[in-house]
Amino acid sequence: MARFLNDRKAASGQMPGSLIHLGTKKLEKVRIRLLNYSIDDFVETEPDELDDCMPYIEKDKVSWINIDGLHDAGVIQKLGDLFEIHGLLLEDMLNTDQRPKVTETEKLMIVILKLLEYDEKTDRLSSEQISLILDDSYLITLQEKVGDYFDPIRDRIRKSKGRLRRKGADYLTYALLDTIVDNYLLIIETLGNMIEKTEAQIFTPNQPKGLMQKIYKHKTEINFLRKNVRPVKEILHRLIENESGFIADENMKYFQDLNDLVMQATESIEIYQMMLNDQMNIYHANLDSKANEIMKVLTVFSAFFIPLTFVAGVYGMNFDNLPELHFKYGYLYFWIILIVITLGLLIYFRKRKWF
Repeated sequence: MARFLNDRKAASGQMPGSLIHLGTKKLEKVRIRLLNYSIDDFVETEPDELDDCMPYIEKDKVSWINIDGLHDAGVIQKLGDLFEIHGLLLEDMLNTDQRPKVTETEKLMIVILKLLEYDEKTDRLSSEQISLILDDSYLITLQEKVGDYFDPIRDRIRKSKGRLRRKGADYLTYALLDTIVDNYLLIIETLGNMIEKTEAQIFTPNQPKGLMQKIYKHKTEINFLRKNVRPVKEILHRLIENESGFIADENMKYFQDLNDLVMQATESIEIYQMMLNDQMNIYHANLDSKANEIMKVLTVFSAFFIPLTFVAGVYGMNFDNLPELHFKYGYLYFWIILIVITLGLLIYFRKRKWF
């Protein structure tokens, strides 16, 4: 399967809005978790069905419904029926290769983006799609698998009566987005450190084997990172415009600060992309330079031996009337000529600074 695009054969030719999961099944069974809270009350449960979540949704409380597992189209259809979500939007949530985006309807705001994870053993990035469905009194999140991404936020809700417990679902949305963007920055930092170490290796006299492969792998990972992070900048711009009113004005400053972090992340990715391009150019330039040095040495040796070969060839001819052949010290004179030619070329090359 192509890494930058999912196999879409299952959805080919289907009607718009058909609920077909495009991606890898990462859970055997869908898991539903519910956190319902206000500044004074807190309830945490794992209902068996989505219908069991409906009694908890109240105007003066916040309900966070987290659904782990996207493979069950029946659960997604039930979600659409209960919360009046259009089939096209449900289709986007089931397509794990969906480009990150934000969509607003009269009743809901839906944000689709990627959770990223870096595997240090394989030096490879992987992505997981997350969808956030925001209303005034609830937030629904859909993930491909169970993870610990948002456990710190859950702990803050459980243990604290601070800002998270005082504010609404829009602030909870900010907290989740902030966690996702912070993880982007951590991954960028990790990749950046490796890219900068690779740059130092390019200028070492004895370059390690597989250096070009390493540079190309970093380039692939940074491109994958860019594909998933860059659209988040557009999402934050839409959220800051806040035309629909899903985000309270008092919380807008948090989203503006988050936008600054996304800008920092995208700029850092672009910088490392340019660094990798420069590294590839420098690597090839070094190869060309080494090849030129080798050719230079071979050319110098050839320059020495061409006149010597000429002299040896002249006196190696089988003619009877070569006067020098009958000199008593002809052999000595021959070597003196060779040495003089060699020293003359050596002095000439030194003056021209050819070596």
